[in-house]
Formats: sequence, structure tokens, C-alpha cells
Amino acid sequence: MKKYYYCSVLPKGMNSTYYFIADEEVKVNAFVEFPFGCENTLVIGTVTEGGYFDEENVPFPAERTKHIIRTVTQEEFDKYPGFYASRQENDSEDVEYELQEAENYILYDNYDAIFEWAYDHQDRIESDRIMDMVCKCYELCLENDNPLAALNLGTLYYTGTYLGQDYQKAAELYEIAAKAGERRAICNLGYCWYYGRHQAVDYEKAYSYFQLAVLLYDDPNSLYKLGDMYRSGKFVEQNDIFAVKLYFRALNAVMREDEDKFCLADIQFRIGRAFLEGRMIKPDPESALHFLTDALSGFYERRKTDPFVKGLISKTKELIAQSAAELDREVI
Repeated sequence: MKKYYYCSVLPKGMNSTYYFIADEEVKVNAFVEFPFGCENTLVIGTVTEGGYFDEENVPFPAERTKHIIRTVTQEEFDKYPGFYASRQENDSEDVEYELQEAENYILYDNYDAIFEWAYDHQDRIESDRIMDMVCKCYELCLENDNPLAALNLGTLYYTGTYLGQDYQKAAELYEIAAKAGERRAICNLGYCWYYGRHQAVDYEKAYSYFQLAVLLYDDPNSLYKLGDMYRSGKFVEQNDIFAVKLYFRALNAVMREDEDKFCLADIQFRIGRAFLEGRMIKPDPESALHFLTDALSGFYERRKTDPFVKGLISKTKELIAQSAAELDREVI
């Protein structure tokens, strides 16, 4: 069976690690050069972990994992300014142009263009100046009654992206957007109350927001969270049958979505677990393996942006192993 040597690498100037394949074993704390991002910019970083994996147990799909190009010296590492610093230096003229573009929209009170500019730039966390302008644009749009600006600004506070994490502020902004009927804001308020992010946990309020998003929009995220509430008996009477029906309804709803399939892996995980446990439906390890494998792939795709997905990856692997063991017993 083919084996790969995976390295967890911390790019200089960044706070998150990323997986790369090395063509030969690389020691922990070694400095390496590798292609990074959609433009495959050459970046230098430090190896934080390394190990061999067979092709069935790789931490990230091998065909989608980039390869380390070479090891570099301490001197090269010290001279490298860091990914974001080098980008800011190279892109300084582009940043000036982009900021001027936003200023022009503000000058002429073109609030549709102001919002679109902010939305297109809200992931540019490598540039403080860009992110300052994003927040300014959303604040201006909020003052002019744009509920999507409240939703997006609330998400920056909720996730702590650029702005300091402030669940209370996020919930207040979600309330503004929810009152205007924004689906994601309604669902997000359900999460706020379900996990007690901004105040004490209140399952009744969580249920009411998830239910509202389902009634208005058949929202897949809210559907599977309602399924969780029935599965565990939170606020409602515990009911496995209701739970699994909501999970399948969530699956149908998310497959109808043209764009947002972020929660697909979460739904697949729950359906796979249901087939494995047999609490809600007839045990079917083959179907369990199918749904759980798809879920694992989806969780890996989210691992660089979702801080909570690491635990889901570990749990999904455990359930996949259990499903495979059940199938092996059937063969024997």
C-alpha cells in the first residue's frame, strides 16, 4: 500500500498550520518552501508535525494536497518577511486603488456599490487598511437600513475575524437582520441561544429561531439543528423518528441550494451516524459508510476556515472505522 509523508506546516507570519506532502522525511522545526494559495505563491514556513500515512488514512486527500518544494536554511527563513508582509509590499499599489474605489462609492452615496465592495473584500484579513474600510462600509450600509450589512458585520464579530470576538454585539446585529427577514441571521440567532454564546443557554429561544427559519425558508442548517434537538430531547420531547426525518429533510433542502452547501457535511455525518446506530432507522453499515465518508471529505474542505471542525473529523473517522468493522463481520 502506498504511503505518504505528511507535514503540518506553519507559514511564517500566519497563525494556522496547513498540510503538505514531502517527497522524503522532513524533521520537525525544519524550514521549508512550498506553494501556497490559489496563485501558488512560494512561501516559507516551519514544519510543526510530520509522519507517514497509508493512502487510506491520509489526513487530507493526497490528490488535493500540495508538495513541499525544498528545505531552506535558517538564513533564508530569517530574511523571508512573512506571507502577508510580502503580499502587502507587492500589492501596495493595488490596495491604494481598491481603497480609492471604495472612497469614490462613499463620496457619491452609492450604497449598493459600497455593500458590494465590502462583501467582495471581507476576507482580506491580511490587510488592516482593507478590513478597516470593509467595516466602515458595512457601518455606513447599516445606517442606511441594509440588513445584509448587519448580518455580515455580525458574523465578523461572531467569528472574531479582524474585529475582536464579541458575541453580544454579533447577536444584536443578527437581531437587526432577522427582523428584516434575513434567513441566515434567523438561523444564527438560533445558534447563539443553543450554545449560549452571548447569554445563558435558552433552548426554547433556539428552537423558536430554528423553527422560524424552517417555516419561512426550509433552511437546511436549521432543519438539522431541530433534528439535534429532537435527538437529544432539548426543549422538545425526545423523538428519534422526528430527528431522522428532519435530517433527511435537511439533506433534500441543502441539495436544492444553488450556492451554500456549507452544512452538507454536518447533515451527512448525522445521517451516517443514524444508519450506524440503528436508533432511528434500520441499521445499515454500508449506507453509514457512504454518508460518513462523504462527510469526512466535506469536513476536510472546511478545516482551514472552521475552528470547530477538528473534533468532527476525529469523530467521523471513528464512526467510519466502526462501519467498516460491521461490514467486515458481514463478509466473514
